[in-house]
Amino acid sequence: MDKIEIMTTLKLAAVSHRAWLSNAQALIDGIPLDKDKVPVSSCDCEFGRWYHGEGQRLKGIPGFKDIEKPHEKLHETYLEIFALLYGEENQKPSLFSKLIGRAQKAATEKREAARAKSLLLKDYSNEVIEKVERLQKVINAMGEKQLSSYLS
Repeated sequence: MDKIEIMTTLKLAAVSHRAWLSNAQALIDGIPLDKDKVPVSSCDCEFGRWYHGEGQRLKGIPGFKDIEKPHEKLHETYLEIFALLYGEENQKPSLFSKLIGRAQKAATEKREAARAKSLLLKDYSNEVIEKVERLQKVINAMGEKQLSSYLS
């Protein structure tokens, strides 16, 4: 893997991460979307599959390991949001709850709580992107020989 391939791969990883975030935000906003487009696990999203797979070749490069924690926090936060929006308690409200409007109020409150958590989701996402961009700068500053010494 040479520098150009690595830089291209990092750019594509960042693009896939942004697409994941856009899909997550769509679900939070109530836009119908296949839930499988927004994997909950940090190892199942496209970025995570790259990071924990092929990306591990870069693990010796300073800054690579700094990406993992905010990426995991991002998915932990999304799991909390997903549970708020799609947890079992959100399924099939009773007829009585429907009649007195309690189910609608609870759903609205959960959507608002999810939106509040989405701000934290965006913060973690920005941190992931920032760390990927920092890694790109580190790699870009290296010569091919130095870079190849880091690749495992």
